Amino acid sequence: MAQRLPEAELQLLRAQADAPHDLRVLKLLALVRFKLGRLAEARQIYREAAQIAPEDAAIRLNLGLIALKLDWFDEAVTELETTVRLHPDDRRAWSYLGYACARTGARGQAAAAFRRAGQHELAAEMERGVSASSSASEVEGTSAVEPDRARAVDMGPATPRPELRAPTLDAMMPAQPALASGAGEIVSLSAFAIARMLAPAPDLAPLAWLGQGVLRFAATSETYVRESALLAALGGVELLPARRRMRGHMLGETLTSQGGRFLRLAGAGDLWLSPWRAGRALFALTLDRDVLYLRDDYVVAWGDELVWEWGRVPSGGPALLQFRGTGRVVVTADPDDLVAVRLCEGDSLAVLGLRLVGWVGRVVAQSMAGREGESGDAYVTCTGVGVVLLSKHGEPTQPDDGSAQRCDDGEGPDRPGGSVLHR
Repeated sequence: MAQRLPEAELQLLRAQADAPHDLRVLKLLALVRFKLGRLAEARQIYREAAQIAPEDAAIRLNLGLIALKLDWFDEAVTELETTVRLHPDDRRAWSYLGYACARTGARGQAAAAFRRAGQHELAAEMERGVSASSSASEVEGTSAVEPDRARAVDMGPATPRPELRAPTLDAMMPAQPALASGAGEIVSLSAFAIARMLAPAPDLAPLAWLGQGVLRFAATSETYVRESALLAALGGVELLPARRRMRGHMLGETLTSQGGRFLRLAGAGDLWLSPWRAGRALFALTLDRDVLYLRDDYVVAWGDELVWEWGRVPSGGPALLQFRGTGRVVVTADPDDLVAVRLCEGDSLAVLGLRLVGWVGRVVAQSMAGREGESGDAYVTCTGVGVVLLSKHGEPTQPDDGSAQRCDDGEGPDRPGGSVLHR
């Protein structure tokens, strides 16, 4: 994830020496070699993985995408046909199969694949090509499919070159597909729309990237979401203002932060989430009986069997949300901003409140009264055992319009009865 790829390759080779047939090691090693540009080596590792798990659709998909990058379109068709046989509802695989079939000149197959992908405009273009080729054959007496010419079919900006995906990393990092933007280009309306199309399969996991940095969050009545990050809500969901929870009790105050208010869902459906500020990305986290504290302006959504509360670092520190249990949490941040520091028993860490993002584990945070930085922000000390999350830039979250505004935090540290997190 830190993109230290040579170091990652070395560690994976050591792991492979200890466990030559470990499927996860093979998948990660293939991914690293792909990112290093060594496509043939990545292909070979994926082939070893395919021998161990011949029914793994993700492996077949990545083999198909590597073949596409190498312009081995016949092999790409074979691998992608296997992918859709194993996972017939994977719209992304059907889309890439359509691309590969078009490159081999099999426009009829390409049209069928694009229709299964939900890309009906591309399917229609392929079908028009089949009709045109048939007419030309009748007039000129030539074959309707000429392989040499077929490989030169120009799919245009409507079918962006696929990128290799890594399911193990996609769950933690935002997807960034190479899409045709249309900026500075002349493109058809269908190409403009299709390049931005979000077309999820019906059986997606509870957390799934839809492309273009958009995250699908399967929601239940125990789901909370930041209104400004909600791109769309699908299904029979009712969106209600969320209230603050402190020390196990719901308060009458609306749960808000500098990024806007939070909503509580009644009913079940899908939430499509996106960062509400340019330069930010979403990070999808899964908790398994974990304890996580996060500054409330970094939190986007959460759900499942999580117990949560709102409060502040004692003595006037930043506002935080506390999560305990098992479930999903979505976070927003600059992709290059967050760092983590491990705390061991007896350690003490002092940091400006603006740099403190949160922590994992048994960490105790306390604002240092009378110790402020040049910005007037108070220092916070962290002790205990766990991992502290810090912001390298230490920039406060700004309102969407860039103007200063007071965050509605109810009783604050400068008023009697200021709230603190219950530990």
